[in-house]
Amino acid sequence: MYNIKKKDLGNYDIAVCGGGIAGVCAAVSAAREGAKVILLEKGGSLGGTLTEGYVPQILDGSNKGGLVKELFDFLNAHQMTCSRVGAKADTHGNRIPGSMIDTEGAKYFFDKICAESGVKVLFHSQVMAADVEAKKIREVLVATECCNYVLKADVFIDATGNGIVADFAGCEWECGDPSEGRVSPTSMGICVTGMPADYNGTDTGEEKTAYAQMLLKHGINISTQQATVVKMPSLQSWSMGVNFGYNAMPDDIHSLSEAVIGGRKEAFEIVEKHKKIPGYERLNISFSSSHVGVREGRRIFGEYRISDEDILTGRKFEDGICTVTFGVDVHKLKSDDTLSCQRGYKAIPYHIPYRSLIPKDCDNLMLAGRCISGDFYPHASYRVMGNMAATGEAGGYAAALCVKECILPREFDGKRVSAFMKKRGYEI
Repeated sequence: MYNIKKKDLGNYDIAVCGGGIAGVCAAVSAAREGAKVILLEKGGSLGGTLTEGYVPQILDGSNKGGLVKELFDFLNAHQMTCSRVGAKADTHGNRIPGSMIDTEGAKYFFDKICAESGVKVLFHSQVMAADVEAKKIREVLVATECCNYVLKADVFIDATGNGIVADFAGCEWECGDPSEGRVSPTSMGICVTGMPADYNGTDTGEEKTAYAQMLLKHGINISTQQATVVKMPSLQSWSMGVNFGYNAMPDDIHSLSEAVIGGRKEAFEIVEKHKKIPGYERLNISFSSSHVGVREGRRIFGEYRISDEDILTGRKFEDGICTVTFGVDVHKLKSDDTLSCQRGYKAIPYHIPYRSLIPKDCDNLMLAGRCISGDFYPHASYRVMGNMAATGEAGGYAAALCVKECILPREFDGKRVSAFMKKRGYEI
């Protein structure tokens, strides 16, 4: 028998599990409505894939308001963004889509707004189990580097990306391509210095192809065959992203660990090979992401599942919380596939409904981020950060009012959430 010592972490109105952009937005949104909120993050900084995963851009952010706009207002005021080639300003004057973000500035901003709104943030903390009774989470077990804690809350929000809390709570889920069960590859972001002064990056498909052909000419075969290289706000560094870890399942620690090792190996080898190309002799890795970028995890079955038909027809809902404009981005599922993206299609702008944030199998749990309820192809469209921030801000607002009004999240009128998001500047 294991001797597990547990301390009481207390009782909260809202417990947000996962401190990526969805979790931060959920926590701050709930706290601004007067809720007592705790935010758990397994890493050492907030922002998730944006910061620790070093994917320094918010895709599908140009029609988003609220906390997305607040982030860009702060970063623009401190010269912490730069436009990618061809990027146009959005309706708020922000240089998005296409803006590259200073990730250190984003980390500070997330800390700042959590502190200002009264959110209790715990780093290096992760939910390890849930005590569920009559379809309600009574408490969760939180593991930290110091000790284990028991945490109680009226409403829990799963913003872990992989639906970890929902899984512990017994919620039904699915993962991967419906025909093969395979998932899009993981990725690793690296920051490099020493790129040629006249290099403009790989913003367009033509530029990516030309870059890949140049590498192949010099014997460099990147796994994606179309790497992404973009200039960072400092103008002295570049962000380089490569895919690897094909079919690294998000619920398999062995394949995820292999993906991390493989990603760093590939990044090192790519940079070393670059040095043999004229103009790239001084290329070096400044740093690599502290965790791999996982595109797909558990998709929890909710009160509404966003379907293929929804994104093909541009379906709108009375409880819509934001409008998704990003296309279907299914990366190649095997390393030997010839295309970098496959079996995708263009999405007509559509809504994410509030109901997709409500799991069917647990009454006091909400979803924010990648684990919301939707099918494989819609997920490949809505999973980018602008939309994930919206799910967090909407979910946090609703959760706080549910506690105030003593009702379950599924009983809350989604039209009220839609009205709130419109007021916050989200295009709906």
